[in-house]
Amino acid sequence: MTTGSALDGGRPVPRLDHVMVLLDEPAYRSAADSGFLAQRFGRTKRKDADSSLAGQYSTLGVAGRNTLVECFGTGLPSTSPITAGLVFSFEEPGSSPAARGLLDASGTVVHHYDLVRRAVEGSDERQPWYHLISVGLGEASPVLLFLNEVTPEYFDAIGARTAPDGSMPRSAYLDATLGTPQDGPRLLRDVVGVTLALRPARAAAIAAALAAFGYTSTPVDVGLSVEGYGLRLLLTYTENSAERVLEIEMDLADPPAGGIPDQAAFDFGETSRLVVERGTARWYFDEPRDSKADAPLGDVPSLPSLPDSAGTAGA
Repeated sequence: MTTGSALDGGRPVPRLDHVMVLLDEPAYRSAADSGFLAQRFGRTKRKDADSSLAGQYSTLGVAGRNTLVECFGTGLPSTSPITAGLVFSFEEPGSSPAARGLLDASGTVVHHYDLVRRAVEGSDERQPWYHLISVGLGEASPVLLFLNEVTPEYFDAIGARTAPDGSMPRSAYLDATLGTPQDGPRLLRDVVGVTLALRPARAAAIAAALAAFGYTSTPVDVGLSVEGYGLRLLLTYTENSAERVLEIEMDLADPPAGGIPDQAAFDFGETSRLVVERGTARWYFDEPRDSKADAPLGDVPSLPSLPDSAGTAGA
């Protein structure tokens, strides 16, 4: 992903920060316990939270250089059932007001702004943590779209370094929070593509919001293809199956000699499969088992099968 200034001709640029994915419990536990994910694939971080507002939830973050896949094991924290989320971030300070202006000027994008504050040790007042723009995707949407700008106070608190041009790169706060593995580099570079199943109106709302910042939207047979700044979103239309992430495509570094076969698959429970090839990886997600009774698969494909020659491993 691009580093340096996050402005494109004076226009703020939201770049993909992380993808939120809901897994069922067996898939989450398998991924969280995976030695391959933690020791070979990416920088990982597990979190168990007990929020007075959101309740108990667990997350597994799998990070590359600038982007993160965040898996939730017991539901995304929300008052409504949430299955997936796309979180973009601005690296250039002061982007948030300009971004809200562009969304307002579009005339079609519904959004809400909030300055999120956090309690910080040594300070009597809650400190500004990040500017949050939440894009409206329709009533009771199970999918979230956030555009965030972290604050200098946040960067200082976690020990992240700003770039020479004053921007606050995503890579800097991932380095500050996750560090550099002591046992060698990981394969994962960055997320370069996400495929989602969405109601058509929801897909159109995401495309319209990102179009305000220079992303292009093209109709395709299955829905909409939205592209820009090293990312492709494939927003597939569905009317009778759960709205969710179907696939995440990731760019990989070249593995060390003898590191992995030309193709290997890692299954996490019965609803998630990571297929790793030289230079790329695709993480597939079937519908969580505990929601199948309420939302049948319908027209959304299940996990892909692999050639007999492909190596397959468990968690």
